[in-house]
Amino acid sequence: MNVSVVSPEKKVWQGDADMVVARSPEGEFAILTGHIPFLAALVPGVVKVSSGDDSEIFFITGGVLEASGSNDEYHVIVLVDDAERVGDVDLDEAKRRLMASRGREEDIDQRAEAEMRVALGRVEIARQESH
Repeated sequence: MNVSVVSPEKKVWQGDADMVVARSPEGEFAILTGHIPFLAALVPGVVKVSSGDDSEIFFITGGVLEASGSNDEYHVIVLVDDAERVGDVDLDEAKRRLMASRGREEDIDQRAEAEMRVALGRVEIARQESH
């Protein structure tokens, strides 16, 4: 199946894959070729695109996943607010962003809360990669 990971600024990744794993508000899910048409909101976290023994893993800040098509033309589009390869997430920068978002806690609104969830996810991913 053809998979695209796209942000408003750029095409982050495109290629063929066997499976895409992502997380929605309801939990983690996997898409394989031929899956029923599917649309899901994505929460901050990891999107894993696998083909055989190879995987591309991205940290995303949220977005939408759409999967559809016939078996010959099956595709998955992951439209994200922002994405970076997990190996490129810098732990110090992630901690700085988390501290900055926590500094705005007294003004908690939906946007500040979402920014804090993204920053916390970025720190967790960077810590996992540094071990």
